[in-house]
Amino acid sequence: MRKVAMMTADLAFIGPEALAAAALAVTLYLVSFTVGAGLVAPIAPLAAQSYGAGNLAMVQRALRTGLWTALLRSFPIMAFASRGEQILLAIGQAQTLRGSLSNICSDWPCGVVPALWLQAIRNFMVSVNRPEPISWITLAAIPLNAVLVYLLVYGKFGLPRLELFGAVLASTLVNCAMFLRFVVCHNASSFP
Repeated sequence: MRKVAMMTADLAFIGPEALAAAALAVTLYLVSFTVGAGLVAPIAPLAAQSYGAGNLAMVQRALRTGLWTALLRSFPIMAFASRGEQILLAIGQAQTLRGSLSNICSDWPCGVVPALWLQAIRNFMVSVNRPEPISWITLAAIPLNAVLVYLLVYGKFGLPRLELFGAVLASTLVNCAMFLRFVVCHNASSFP
């Protein structure tokens, strides 16, 4: 839900040609991201089983393994997404959007690592019975993303007008901030 809400905000503030290119690129990105998210999903049962058994070392190990998996899985996703324009053109999509597709397909991969790390730590926190921080951080991040997208796409309050790259940058910054906030919640809490 968080990913859909953030991408909706990204798409709401960009122009019509950029919107068409972004919609195609987002579809390609979501397919590859879903595969990556599926690979970090085992964190939840592994950490939950260890947490229930009182094996705190294995709980931490499940998280570390998930974060490494997310990082390593992000490289093929970034490579796939960076070739998004060629893939979409090869299947007959968007000949008229060639320039816009090139921009978004080269910019979007920069947000893969924080997005997958965020997914990994979310799975972990749910497995150790701490879903509240996830809910509150996500609820705060969605409007923050919308405001940042607006500011960076249109260059408001003295910020540079970045157009489509502004939407990508805003989402990446918000994902990084959310991940860091989750890390702080993890370190400050009583669970392992």
